[in-house]
Amino acid sequence: MEIKKASKKYSSQISKLMLEDLKNPDKRFPKEMIQKFREHASVEIITSEFSNPNLISFLALENDSFKGFIVGYKKDKYNVYLDYVTGNKRKTKELLLERFISYCKKEKIKSIITDSFEFFDNYKMLLENNFQVFKKENIAPKLEMFWLRLKLKRT
Repeated sequence: MEIKKASKKYSSQISKLMLEDLKNPDKRFPKEMIQKFREHASVEIITSEFSNPNLISFLALENDSFKGFIVGYKKDKYNVYLDYVTGNKRKTKELLLERFISYCKKEKIKSIITDSFEFFDNYKMLLENNFQVFKKENIAPKLEMFWLRLKLKRT
């Protein structure tokens, strides 16, 4: 599996994968929230994000076939917000996360902040990678979002 910097060239594959993730959302999510996620997953929006100088994004390829991606944004000089990670397999997501963390360490980032939901596979993966919950937020009845942070050590 090759992990490389993402580019506009893959906007349609990124969009397709995001929309696939949103096909059958958990019933606890408000419809308006899912609709906003779907709008954000359009090829046009994704393509426009590549002009953002704070973008940090990598994708996973296997034999030139698109398998997943990770995206985040520099919040400031020392903090990054991890926005989204998805892949065809858990291992793909783990490799993407590993590359993202490695990049952040190299850039002297002090912490990576993200959000997730307890019933997401990504939530478990983040905890297994030393992210710690620092805040909970009620989004809707019976739907709580967890804010997680990974404090990076200098290498």
